[in-house]
Amino acid sequence: MEVRSSLLAALVALFGALHAVLVAIPGIWRSWMIVILPIEGMLLGPKAGFLAALMGCLIGRLIRPRPGFYVIFGLAEPVGALAAGLAFKKKWMAVFALFTALLVAYFAHPLGRELPAWCLWDIYIALALIPAIPYVVGPALEEKANPKRLASAVALTAFIGVEADVLTRIFILIPTGLYALMGLTTGALYLAWLAGAVKTPIESIISVLVATIVGVPLLIALEKSKLLEWPVT
Repeated sequence: MEVRSSLLAALVALFGALHAVLVAIPGIWRSWMIVILPIEGMLLGPKAGFLAALMGCLIGRLIRPRPGFYVIFGLAEPVGALAAGLAFKKKWMAVFALFTALLVAYFAHPLGRELPAWCLWDIYIALALIPAIPYVVGPALEEKANPKRLASAVALTAFIGVEADVLTRIFILIPTGLYALMGLTTGALYLAWLAGAVKTPIESIISVLVATIVGVPLLIALEKSKLLEWPVT
């Protein structure tokens, strides 16, 4: 248990540091943390993945500060890692409940019914794919050294994880009323929603591709080495 706790702490610190570095590097629209977020959940599991992403998002914003209230959106990153971790543990009902609760809160808000609903099309796809988790992730966990099964599981989990991050950002912006504190008008939000309908899926594709290209060999190498049993938590 002593070694296990030390190893877990080291892994959380390592991935937290990687997350922080990627948060500090500007991406296409946000930062490159989108490439590490799902891997944190899949490798470390929901609990440790959440902690690593939380540590990374906070430290990363100290390295590269965000203006005004934009720093608050970083809290969506550990939620994305948590969702990826839960998906990789086949806990699809918890992931489905998370997405449903956030979407209900969004559409319960007047702006959620005013802004174009179709702009969240990628989130709807992620929601629809959540019930497939046991049928995709399950076989991959039974054959952890099988690259084909693992690639499908990693791709699905990465997509769900990064979309959970996006949905949490939307929840922070609209249902919590942060948009009003930021001085955003309905017109500005409308334009942001139209742009997001294109930009967000592109980020998701990048996240899925990198997670699959990097994550699959990493997980297989750890499985063959017997150094680490994943997901860790």
